[in-house]
Amino acid sequence: MRKFGLLGKKLSHSLSPLLHKTFFEDIGLKDEYKLYEVDETEIDNFKNYMLENSIEGVNITVPYKKTFLDKLDSISDEAKAIGAINLLYIKDNKFYGDNTDYYGFKYTLIKNDVDVKNKKIAIIGKGGASASVHKVLKDMGAEDITFYFRKDKLSEIEFPENMVGDIIINTTPVGMYPNIQDNLVSEKILKNFKIAIDLIYNPLETKFLKIARENGLKTVNGLDMLIEQALKTDEILYDIVLSNQLREKIIKKIIKRVKEFYEDNGN
Repeated sequence: MRKFGLLGKKLSHSLSPLLHKTFFEDIGLKDEYKLYEVDETEIDNFKNYMLENSIEGVNITVPYKKTFLDKLDSISDEAKAIGAINLLYIKDNKFYGDNTDYYGFKYTLIKNDVDVKNKKIAIIGKGGASASVHKVLKDMGAEDITFYFRKDKLSEIEFPENMVGDIIINTTPVGMYPNIQDNLVSEKILKNFKIAIDLIYNPLETKFLKIARENGLKTVNGLDMLIEQALKTDEILYDIVLSNQLREKIIKKIIKRVKEFYEDNGN
């Protein structure tokens, strides 16, 4: 049995085990995907912990996406350009880093017919997720991109008085379950955009997206990105390429299970 998992600080909300276990089931594997909640005081020991416990790979979430950048044997070109990794894995006793968020967000734009070329785009947040989003946007022809973020933990985001654009993207965790009433962008601002994208997937419609939808914007949540980055992770870890038919079959099953999970948990 091969061992994988998710590394982060607070992981109780994570759907990652559900996603990867669905993949294991469809491929006919009996492998393991666990949550590894680690405090900052212990994070420097995690690579040794992986070796000692035969853990072959972990996805990485906040706040550790930049922690291992200078501690690996090899990092993918995408992860280097982004400056963050969300996949750490061992192959031939060497540590590798990749960023499958890149593939997840690119898939999200393509699947939802969001054309970013020559569009005016606002990115809310300046963390590891925003870096992946920015790299995808640039690679797909976007040039007019502006970041809006807090200068420090005590400050508010300062938005321009007459902020307008085509696409607005929330890359922060604000609005995520259980704080579902939180939102960083006012209705006044959202009205001035055509498309709103939120990387959050729990809930499927954040307050940010609800306000956008009610004002006629096209809205896209983070579920497509979550699923695709997970499948890309599995392709890398197992050194395979999923056929389109199998990929769609797994995606449909995952979406069904995610919705059932939310219904059962009242989210």
